[in-house]
Amino acid sequence: MKWQQLFSLITRRIKQVFGLYAFVLIPMWGMFFLNETLLFGLWNIFGIVPRALDLGSMIGVVASWTMHGNFSHLLGNTLTLLQILFLFGLFENNAYRTVIKLIVASGLVTWIIGSPLSIHIGASGLCFAMLGYMIGGAVFARRWGYLLACIVMGAGYWLTIKQGLMPQQGISFAAHFGGLCAGLLLGANSKHAYTSINTRY
Repeated sequence: MKWQQLFSLITRRIKQVFGLYAFVLIPMWGMFFLNETLLFGLWNIFGIVPRALDLGSMIGVVASWTMHGNFSHLLGNTLTLLQILFLFGLFENNAYRTVIKLIVASGLVTWIIGSPLSIHIGASGLCFAMLGYMIGGAVFARRWGYLLACIVMGAGYWLTIKQGLMPQQGISFAAHFGGLCAGLLLGANSKHAYTSINTRY
């Protein structure tokens, strides 16, 4: 790879990082403040209700990541996503498509395995789906960039997963576990697309 091609690739990936921040974080923050000021909290009733076939729960499958119970909930997920989206922007060829797949997949798995009569909201399912995607890509698809990312993020990365998978009152275990499983599956099957695109350089 010539240095001009390398520079062009790095430039595109940095642009993709900032694009991902806008793509994911602006809807999250925008819907939070809209919900707090104009919707009186009603947006959150469209969270994922496991195995319910009503329109509201179907909206939740694809949009629950924009629903947060309070500001600390939103801020916690935002800080996690800032790190993960940065890595996705660097290592994914089409990060937007991958994020959309992970949103839908994590929402569907949460809808399937969640406790009945519960409502699941928040972007933590997406966070765990993205973490799972990186692990699946590193371990099963030999995506060495994600393996390096897992190592660099270090103990905090694994501590986040461990804490998130411990059942806690008011915390959606189904979203965390479901997101992680969905991400692992998609990451493990990401090898061919990754390899075929990069062979052009």
